[in-house]
Amino acid sequence: MRKTRYSVICLVLISFLLMQCNNKPTQLIEGSWQLQTLEINGTVLQGKTLGNWNWQFDNNGNYNTTVGKAKETGTYILAESKLTLKSTTYSKRPEQVLLVTELDSVQMNLVSADEKNKTTLRFLKTGK
Repeated sequence: MRKTRYSVICLVLISFLLMQCNNKPTQLIEGSWQLQTLEINGTVLQGKTLGNWNWQFDNNGNYNTTVGKAKETGTYILAESKLTLKSTTYSKRPEQVLLVTELDSVQMNLVSADEKNKTTLRFLKTGK
């Protein structure tokens, strides 16, 4: 009886893991994300100390972000492990390129592609 339960539990866990593998990165990024930590040149800041920092990505390649009371909209491209953001709110701002070091249904970790000010952002998913 115990072996049967154990087998069923293992089968369910393996099935869940395989379903996660089928999600494409572009599907995984869709939804709302809340900043947990921001690290700049080795200094770690908690997301809550920076105000309410949220990003939302839709399935049409659009994003919007809210940092405190500041809002921004734009477009994004997620190709392999590179996330490129182009602001439409601030059209003169150059594209921002971030490297995706981890992306799943729960968390997203990003690192700046610019080596001058090494920045790491850690987000948790808050909704679809």
